[in-house]
Amino acid sequence: MAKVSKTNETLLGEGVFYIGDVPIGLTRGGGQFLVEREVRQIEADGDRGNVKGRNVIDKSVPKLVINALQIIGENLPKMYPGLKVTEEDNKKIVTGTGKIVDSDYQDFVKFVGMTDKGKEVVITVENAINLENIDWTLADKDEVVPSLTYTGCYEEESPEGYEPWLIAYVKEA
Repeated sequence: MAKVSKTNETLLGEGVFYIGDVPIGLTRGGGQFLVEREVRQIEADGDRGNVKGRNVIDKSVPKLVINALQIIGENLPKMYPGLKVTEEDNKKIVTGTGKIVDSDYQDFVKFVGMTDKGKEVVITVENAINLENIDWTLADKDEVVPSLTYTGCYEEESPEGYEPWLIAYVKEA
């Protein structure tokens, strides 16, 4: 049986989601962090299966999913690209712009949580954009809880070996 290190900690699912430095507010059903990878095995004649050292990551797409219970009109353009907010007769009006511009990409979205030992853990997705449709279920006696899926994007000049995500945690002193 493997020996369990006393320094192992458990990441707790509770925490706060942010779009940039702005907390999202209430969520229902929390969220999810995932990195979708396409791994290619370099095959050679006679291989009986995967061979150590011949696996290549061809694609890596980080995503942070937030199930937002609070939707505040002025924040909608940060939640969905191609939107604008205007004012008319003491009302704020949200409408589509028909195009995605650089300012629709968020510098980052993040989840700030902690371990069972009380240490902070920050999961960050950089150059993030939610490309999901505006899809709000309007049901009697229920609240709207849209699922926002922020995908991290690469810059044209991203260096070799860079992926637009990171996990930061406090290490043992």
